[in-house]
Amino acid sequence: MHLALGVLYVAVLMLSTAALRADVAPYEAVAEGARVLFGVIGMVAAIRASRAPALLPRLRQAWRAVTVSLAVLIASPLLVAGLKAAGITAAADDVTHVAFVIALLVALQRFPLAPMNRRDRLKAALDAGTVLTGGMVLLWYVSFGPYVDAHGLSLAVVVAAGVYPLVDLALLFIVARALLRGSDPSATRPLRLLAAGTLVLFAGDGVHGYLHGHGQVEMHSPWQFVCWITTDALLAAAAAEQCRAISAGRREARTDRGSSRHMPFAAVTMAHVLMLTAALQEDELYPWGGLAIGGAVLSAFVLCRQTLVQRESDERASTDSLTGLANRARFRATSYRNLARSARAGRHSAVLVIDMNGFKEVNDTLGHKSGDLVLVEFAEILKRCVPAPGLPCRMGGDEFSVVLTDLDYPEQAYEVAGRIAAAMGPVAIDNRLIPLAASIGVAVSAPGELTHDEIVHRADLAMYRAKALGPETRWAVWQASLEPQAAAA
Repeated sequence: MHLALGVLYVAVLMLSTAALRADVAPYEAVAEGARVLFGVIGMVAAIRASRAPALLPRLRQAWRAVTVSLAVLIASPLLVAGLKAAGITAAADDVTHVAFVIALLVALQRFPLAPMNRRDRLKAALDAGTVLTGGMVLLWYVSFGPYVDAHGLSLAVVVAAGVYPLVDLALLFIVARALLRGSDPSATRPLRLLAAGTLVLFAGDGVHGYLHGHGQVEMHSPWQFVCWITTDALLAAAAAEQCRAISAGRREARTDRGSSRHMPFAAVTMAHVLMLTAALQEDELYPWGGLAIGGAVLSAFVLCRQTLVQRESDERASTDSLTGLANRARFRATSYRNLARSARAGRHSAVLVIDMNGFKEVNDTLGHKSGDLVLVEFAEILKRCVPAPGLPCRMGGDEFSVVLTDLDYPEQAYEVAGRIAAAMGPVAIDNRLIPLAASIGVAVSAPGELTHDEIVHRADLAMYRAKALGPETRWAVWQASLEPQAAAA
């Protein structure tokens, strides 16, 4: 479906370009027709998503709102014609476009977001506010400011020039908040596509505002239509992606804010670039040029420090403080990502579950301090024996795990287990030699075969099989006979 939409999008742009070279009027007709076409495709998919019982009720409500926004888009030519027939000609396009944006804003506001504590929600809101402020600076510079400068500041001017910016800024805030908080796993990819579409829409409205602010109210720029068509295509792709996820019965999903965390930094950077640009255009290095440069440098230092603090915080949140290995949360996230990537690439992936043997006796006889040193020594063995991009993890206590990715064949996972077993031996703790021993379970997934829970379950069963063989270091591979149902039969 995405491939078909991509091909259709490219074909529409090529046809629009050809029409533009011929005449402006046919170009606008082709562009409007393309918008209606993408609106129909998106609305059909959105209706299907809004009726899917597998989705959360709030998510179904969001897709109903998306359906309304796309219905407004489809009906726009008729609405414009009706408004013009009623004598409303100057603002006919604006009325329908604002209605479309408001419906889209409601839809985005209804999407379920990832759960957060109060402090994290406040941080996400502040970051979204930073992005909103950057958007306000941009719109003031390119559209609203020039219009006010040309016509003076009055209520009529604010109403005439402020409708687009107000709804766009509200939309920008909702999108930034959603991206910075992260969505419910069932809607992660569709929401990203919707967010991308709204950001492109924001750019298109910026072009409209620039024309409006420079006295070209009646003109439609080709770039404006490109932005709007791209937005419509992305909205259709988002609805199609949600339907694809429903049909596939996606079993693995994750919440990942990824590069969206850099949005506030980008907004601050853009604001300073605009200030420097304005100072240079006015040829006023004193005082505004120097102040703008100084403010940009200060902001750069603050942002760099904030980036380092954020990176340090992320590392603490995903790292075991004692051993320096990845913790349980990072193990789970990496395993999900690894299985999905391996399925797409057609490669194997594996999980090793490791339980140390005799660790309780070390704690009981030598104390917890010696036990911690034993754990650190074993963590060093895992770091040496697990090749990159494999990830050794401490799950808690004396339980460890390993994620192995991009395997060409299952035997590569067995080699890693054998290497860990061979590296086990006595270690010196407080002038005493303490033997290290562990039980290792190995489970391998063919491309797209297993979910995270399934592969971990298999590795657990294999680990218990290895532990049953004795207190020495052993490793075992999952077999169907290890399943309880098979054993009972």
